[in-house]
Amino acid sequence: MKTYGTEPGAPTPVQVGISELAVSDGDDTLKSYGLGSCLAIALYDPKTGIGGLAHAMLPDGDTAENSDRKPGKYADTAIRALLRRMVEQGAHYTDVEAKIAGGSDMFEFESFGEGVGQRNVAAAKAELEKLGVPLEAEDTGGDHGRTVEFTPGTGTLIVKSSNGDNGVTEL
Repeated sequence: MKTYGTEPGAPTPVQVGISELAVSDGDDTLKSYGLGSCLAIALYDPKTGIGGLAHAMLPDGDTAENSDRKPGKYADTAIRALLRRMVEQGAHYTDVEAKIAGGSDMFEFESFGEGVGQRNVAAAKAELEKLGVPLEAEDTGGDHGRTVEFTPGTGTLIVKSSNGDNGVTEL
């Protein structure tokens, strides 16, 4: 079995923590650990190899007071911030594509209605549609955690699931 990042000379992935986002010109691998209800949002321009990854914790930043200071915290503002930073680095807005993973409902609280994970997925999809960014692939929902590794240069999103069978999915 091949393990990424442990081979001699292999570059260390850039860690994207909760409420963070990062943009790369394609040379880096961006990684987020421990996605439960949080959502990994990977945007990339396949023509330039520029892409980014966000680890969004909540769905709606437009109503939050601090979303301008921490845009990666919210699915909607994370997408806009990633797009803005990617275009500043040379990506073409009209070529950008998206992949998402996470949005699990780790705990069941019937009194709260739809879970945060489902709301994160719905918010991301709505924002992508509003901005005209096609969603090319997703691995969302369920009741298990995930870790993702994104390579903007190729647009590959590797999703490792903790659903008991240690599945690995390439999106």
